[in-house]
Amino acid sequence: MTHATTAAAFAAAVLVSQLVGSDLEVGSDAAYAQQRSVADGVYTGDQARRGRDHYRKRCILCHLDNGQGREAEPVIVGQSLEREGDPEAPPVAGEAFLKKWNGRTAKALYDTMRTTMPVGSAGSLSPQEYADVLAYLLELSKLPAGQQELPAAPDRLDLITIKQ
Repeated sequence: MTHATTAAAFAAAVLVSQLVGSDLEVGSDAAYAQQRSVADGVYTGDQARRGRDHYRKRCILCHLDNGQGREAEPVIVGQSLEREGDPEAPPVAGEAFLKKWNGRTAKALYDTMRTTMPVGSAGSLSPQEYADVLAYLLELSKLPAGQQELPAAPDRLDLITIKQ
């Protein structure tokens, strides 16, 4: 092989690898280029595990271990309980949660989480941490995991609908 032939072959190989690489990136973007439902497996198990860790550090005090929140806790007449956390924290997982958010987008929920939670320090998690917590809430709600992580990009979350 001559030097010119070797250089041409190398240039062709670089071009092909760039085209293949860009196709792979477009392919992963294509998964979020169409409307999807949370029932389509829009998060991974690993992402939900990371979300669980953040949830246990920042959310569990108000929303409890099962995500059912405190608004459903029974009031004991004649007993005053001093507790930390929001005594009226709503469910963030399960049937009541899915019913409340039914028909809305994952972006709407993500934005609500980001701008209001945790109480007293809203916006204190990174965008990825909020997406991970959202993945954990979907897992708590018995929605299936998939092959791709729930994105932290609002434009992609806007294409994912929450359905019961």
